[in-house]
Amino acid sequence: MNAYWLSSRWAFPITFTCLALATACSSDPVSSPSAAGAPSGGSANTGSGGSSAGAATTAGGASGGSTQGGAGGTTAQAGAATGGSGGAAGTSAGGTSAGGTSAGGASAGGTSSGGASSGGASSGGSGGASTGGFTLTTPGWTGVAACAADMKTVCPVFPKENIGTNIGGTNKSPELNWSAGPTGTQSYAIVLQDLTNIVAMTGKPFVHWVMWNIPAATHMLPAGLETTQMPAVPAGSSQRNYNATGANQGYQGSGKCGNVYEFVLYALPTASYAGTSTSQTAVRDGLVTTGAPTATLRARSGAPGCTE
Repeated sequence: MNAYWLSSRWAFPITFTCLALATACSSDPVSSPSAAGAPSGGSANTGSGGSSAGAATTAGGASGGSTQGGAGGTTAQAGAATGGSGGAAGTSAGGTSAGGTSAGGASAGGTSSGGASSGGASSGGSGGASTGGFTLTTPGWTGVAACAADMKTVCPVFPKENIGTNIGGTNKSPELNWSAGPTGTQSYAIVLQDLTNIVAMTGKPFVHWVMWNIPAATHMLPAGLETTQMPAVPAGSSQRNYNATGANQGYQGSGKCGNVYEFVLYALPTASYAGTSTSQTAVRDGLVTTGAPTATLRARSGAPGCTE
């Protein structure tokens, strides 16, 4: 009786202890998801570590994840779904989470916004167009991008001082300003052409005025330029108009009411224009062949200089 009591006294606790140990050992960390990557918010580009053995490895990528690291293991896909600039996931307890530096950092989302904001055919400032990411503007009027020969009613109107004397103006060149041309620009040239007056033989707009060899450091033309072939400002530049006679080879403004005119600014990769300069049209045609980036600004002749 005493022997049975003694054996029972030790057998029951040992059995209970073994059952407890068996229960504890049966908990499988592979199958239990970690709290990392739970859709609790976080920034859209922050991935976090996955579960300790990959049970929820894509949770961080799908929702942006939380900033809490996993309990172990690595997460190769964290942050990949949302792009942005790479996540900054924490370090997991059992290993380093790869969420912070995974595909999210180099995804399309990270580089798409603003990738082409300053290049290509972007809209040019206050109403011009640009093929090189720079703009041409004037304080005399606000340009309208939709302005065209067949859309003249939306075009801004030249101030009276900038139109030709034959239609009541004073033929004074407007102030023109531009942002720096693309990298590699070594000089500028500018053309004023009549988009309404298309020359039948060439199919091109009639050229009123050209100026070339404008230094690369120059980003504006003051109002009322000299009319000589080589004006003092900008230094080193040359100009020619369609009615060039004697010393008067400067700016020649619009000459017909209602016509739409366009300034075209070229950002040249050479310090000087090497094409022919026998006429204002020859200069324009030579500039076109360079394929240089351009910025444009348009306006039409109208009141107060004209009545249409």
